[in-house]
Amino acid sequence: MKTLHVNLPDHPYDLIVERGCLPKSGQWAADLWQPQKVVIITDNHVGKLYGETVKLSLEAAGFEVAVFDFLEGEASKNLTTVDRAYQFLADFGMTRSDGVVALGGGVVGDLAGFVASTYMRGIHFLQIPTSLTAQVDSSVGGKTGVNTAYAKNMVGTFTQPDGVLIDPNCLATLGKRELYEGMGEVIKYGMIGHPDLLDDLRQKPMTFNVLQQDPSYVRSIIARCIRAKADVVAHDEKEQGLRKLLNFGHTFGHGIEAFTDFTIPHGIAVAIGTALLIRASVKNGDLPAADGQTFLDLLIAHGLP
Repeated sequence: MKTLHVNLPDHPYDLIVERGCLPKSGQWAADLWQPQKVVIITDNHVGKLYGETVKLSLEAAGFEVAVFDFLEGEASKNLTTVDRAYQFLADFGMTRSDGVVALGGGVVGDLAGFVASTYMRGIHFLQIPTSLTAQVDSSVGGKTGVNTAYAKNMVGTFTQPDGVLIDPNCLATLGKRELYEGMGEVIKYGMIGHPDLLDDLRQKPMTFNVLQQDPSYVRSIIARCIRAKADVVAHDEKEQGLRKLLNFGHTFGHGIEAFTDFTIPHGIAVAIGTALLIRASVKNGDLPAADGQTFLDLLIAHGLP
């Protein structure tokens, strides 16, 4: 087990990375929360895979549990789904003493966090990310939000979870496209100040075969990414300066997502945005052409455009 700490003065919390920890999620939650009502917010795909495991574990630890799910995909990350979730929580009798567990990828984490931070002006919140994108990036740092007709993530809050539980075994159910999408975020961390991570990825690209055959390597990559993010968040929780680095490739990426009605997923769009920035930096004389090509080759080696 690897435990990392997000050292925020007002709301410190731990990130746990452990293979096979999902069936023990109830005990983990019980170490953080008193017995209470809990709603697991997930999507219909992840719910079928892991919803019952987490629900039974929470119930065994003394929690009263219900599951709210919605149709998977970025198109569901909106205020209509949020309103449905509010109604579900109210019908279940949720109070300010109760909590939400986000079980899923980045869309689920963003939406569940927003619901938890705004229902009754804020209730307890835990993250159990299941996609690579969520495990290395979006589950850490407290950004929540939903999309509107005007922009991606236009409405949201900064709300830190009480803890994050990461089970790398969940990645075994990802398809190749979902894995490579997550690698867009992994490579981002290397590019914004962790050349040792880039060196390792060049020597041993985290391909679909590596994901299946070398879980220790995968676990180490996840831990290094979230350590990098935790350090940035600890210095700049509300994105006033340093944290803007984490948006590398995202300005173009979000535009690409919106323009294609989210048919190009987040990590792929970020990779395209990263490639555009690399080429622009070379053209502008800010990055040697050889270095630019090295970065582009790394994207290609991980199945990214």
